[in-house]
Amino acid sequence: MNEQRHDQPGEVVVGVDDSEESRSAAGWAATEAARLDTGLVLVSAYTVPHRGLLAYDVMASDYGTILLERQQQRHRDIAAELLDRHPGLPISSTVETGHPVDVLLGRSVGAAMLVVSTRERGRFRRAVGGSVAQALAAHSAVPVAVIRPGVTGKRHGPVVVGVDGSANSRPAVGVAFDAAAARGAELLALHAWHDDMTLDVDERGLVGADIGDDALRQIEQALVSEELAGWSERYPDVVVRTVVRKGDPATVLLESAAEASLLVVGSRGRGGFRGALLGSTSQELIMHADSPVLVVRSAEPDELG
Repeated sequence: MNEQRHDQPGEVVVGVDDSEESRSAAGWAATEAARLDTGLVLVSAYTVPHRGLLAYDVMASDYGTILLERQQQRHRDIAAELLDRHPGLPISSTVETGHPVDVLLGRSVGAAMLVVSTRERGRFRRAVGGSVAQALAAHSAVPVAVIRPGVTGKRHGPVVVGVDGSANSRPAVGVAFDAAAARGAELLALHAWHDDMTLDVDERGLVGADIGDDALRQIEQALVSEELAGWSERYPDVVVRTVVRKGDPATVLLESAAEASLLVVGSRGRGGFRGALLGSTSQELIMHADSPVLVVRSAEPDELG
């Protein structure tokens, strides 16, 4: 294992702390790196208080050295375990001072994906759950995989992707096709709609129309088919199944994720996935999905406005 090496483009970056949850996330990340035929980067961060007093600074320096050495040893232990399962997997390591979110975002630039666990423990306790996990998903330039404790996904389950026809969900659709192809898995494209979707109906030129559920379902089905058409041509070997349902998007996604190997969603939804991965919907998906959740942020500027 090479320590303190800058990660190369395309590698899988995983946040590691002193918790068992992050160790499990590292295992999932290693499997993804092997599947993608790329390397794995173990990343940890630590902070040492600084108060400007000489005696305190000496103690802080010693404390920082202890933290650094302890985390480096943990990386070596984890790397040894992972190499037993994935012989020959390129694994590098870095331990840096700074806020975990800043360190992870910096190290993930150009990576294939960023992986974090969700249990609020250890030195990544602020970064691995709750609002900061959402911040990572909102600001990372690469997809962010969030691994809940005890959740690794069904080995032979489908890849589930939330589709709403918006510019924000399109990158997620592409990543989902890629993930399904890499796994040899079925792709389940899921779209949920409900009575509060009048804004999106209006945007399609249907203002004032008296539209019943059956007619609206046909409209939503056409939207999903249009969204998938180009991708299906690029990935002819991926079997695609579409589900269009009336209901709460988060609830429908959570139900579908129960048998999934991976749940892929955009960083912000519109229409059927309005508010996805922001606010309460993001909490439900990240904290309760029975599969790994892969958040794909749109490249659009001012996305979170």
